Amino acid sequence: MSPLPLFDLPPELIPGRLSEIAGYCGQQTALVLLLHYPGVHVAIPKNPVPTHKLAELLGFAAFVQLCALYGNEVIQIPRAAVAIRALRNQKILKDFSQGVYQATMALEHGITERQVNTICNTVRIDRQLDIFAL
Repeated sequence: MSPLPLFDLPPELIPGRLSEIAGYCGQQTALVLLLHYPGVHVAIPKNPVPTHKLAELLGFAAFVQLCALYGNEVIQIPRAAVAIRALRNQKILKDFSQGVYQATMALEHGITERQVNTICNTVRIDRQLDIFAL
């Protein structure tokens, strides 16, 4: 799976804790934590050891940085639901512009065709408003 272009979104859509982790430890570390621990509390040890589960998951260098930032704390990794939904909607709109069937997009994203249609209609409405702006 390719990394999510999460940090290409407007900063107001990205939860503060995730931005903080990305700024200090790197975007890859923030994305790995988001994918493995969404909405979960994670205990960060004060002294990093290479055998810790997070060290194996993130890599030891990134784990050391995470421990320097949050050592001896229990932090909650945000779900970033708004940001992930925005990414999903961007992909749906891109696929829609390329002629992908709404049923195909619904199955791919685990949503209903009606929801795909609602997302696609936001573009249609925007285009209509642009015509009147002339």
